[in-house]
Amino acid sequence: MDNSTNYILLKHIFRAYDVRGIFNEEITPEIFFRIGLAFGTFLKLEQGLKNEHVYISFDIRQTSSLLAHALASGVMSGGIDVEFSGEPLQFGACMFSAWQRGAFATAFITASHLPPQWNGVKFYYGSGVGFSEEDNFRVRDIFLEGKFCKPEWNNVGQMEVKNLKEEYDGFLSSKFSVKRKMKVVVDCGNGSSCLSAPSILRNIGLDVIPLFCKVDPTFSNRSSEPDEKSLKFLAEKVKAEGAEFGVGFDGDGDRAVIVDDKGRVLLADTTGLILASFMLKESPNLTRILANVECSLVLEKVLSPPATVDRIKVGHTFLTAEAQKKPDTLIGIESSGHMVFPKIYLFDDAMIIPLKLAEILSQQEESLSQLVDGLPTLNKKKVVVSCPDTIKFDVINQLLDDLSSKYEQVNPIDGVGIPIGKESWVLIRASNTGPKIRITVEAETKAQMNDLLSQFKRILEEKIEDLS
Repeated sequence: MDNSTNYILLKHIFRAYDVRGIFNEEITPEIFFRIGLAFGTFLKLEQGLKNEHVYISFDIRQTSSLLAHALASGVMSGGIDVEFSGEPLQFGACMFSAWQRGAFATAFITASHLPPQWNGVKFYYGSGVGFSEEDNFRVRDIFLEGKFCKPEWNNVGQMEVKNLKEEYDGFLSSKFSVKRKMKVVVDCGNGSSCLSAPSILRNIGLDVIPLFCKVDPTFSNRSSEPDEKSLKFLAEKVKAEGAEFGVGFDGDGDRAVIVDDKGRVLLADTTGLILASFMLKESPNLTRILANVECSLVLEKVLSPPATVDRIKVGHTFLTAEAQKKPDTLIGIESSGHMVFPKIYLFDDAMIIPLKLAEILSQQEESLSQLVDGLPTLNKKKVVVSCPDTIKFDVINQLLDDLSSKYEQVNPIDGVGIPIGKESWVLIRASNTGPKIRITVEAETKAQMNDLLSQFKRILEEKIEDLS
């Protein structure tokens, strides 16, 4: 883009929790240089950064190294020192390096689960807590306004190449152990988890069967989004190998989805519930469970008491922020697959999920599938309805008004939440990252679940049509 660029046209690439766009359409090295200037200016003028450094790393995408160098140049042009990984890292290794090196803030260049032509950046504070929506939008506003910190030539920032990948691998390997040999299938989806996940899981004594564990920036074997469809090869491999479980990572390694020994792809609610049940016995003083409003009510049914389940907004940033505020937090569970384990560190490193699960299963006679089958039935489903970004929040606000007059209880904490009967509920919420609205339904029976889904999908689609 030339000097006449109207940067307001790029406002949309700044999302609630990150920056995202298609390379050479919305995302270019020039744009990332300017984002680096805005990021650094925000830290200096509004967050009090003085002599501390910023840590910058990147995932395995074809364009990530290029964009990371551009972003780092922008940060240094604003007078801030940078520690740079110099090589792609799994998400956890990036955050661990920043945490151990005492960085004031961290930038990780990634587009997470999106297709390979996409890229972006996520911002975090040194503690591991992600930038809030307000923080990200302040960076956006500085980017748009162009009012940057620009010191003289002799005060620009300097770069040191430094990463603690080996220390990260060793740290997690020392935190977990298994009491018997176990066979586990590891599906890295050719993403950043290839760099550390198989070796760490082997280090604790697991027999690792790798699947798509060679880096491929085109994600040629499966989507970088780990879901029931993309993990079908993992499910088949787990059954064929007689493995005790399988784990599938997303593109950058901050989410992990578990497949049980029967080849069933587990919801994050189910995995989190199993982990929390055993962890409560290990750490009886940590009794708070953070769970977003999309997570199943089965958490309360199984864990309360002794645990207290705190419901929070959807978004991994809320997990880390709330865990920091509440020191008695045992685990934080995001319905999308993010989890936090504050006893280890605050950032949502997906590596801990299979490590902890393996440790738990190695001490039990029951298989993972038996543990799953012993839980209350979870009839839960989510659908996505397309809705223009320009009206999606207006749709939610009008539905709040309409449905509040029809139902005795409507929870506005994050969208429109409606409890129905004793154990059924509906949540309608606008996506923070795209032109869509999600409906999540949980019910006592599958028939009731499908009826509620059909009913509220119709209500939502009519409201979208009205406002369009």
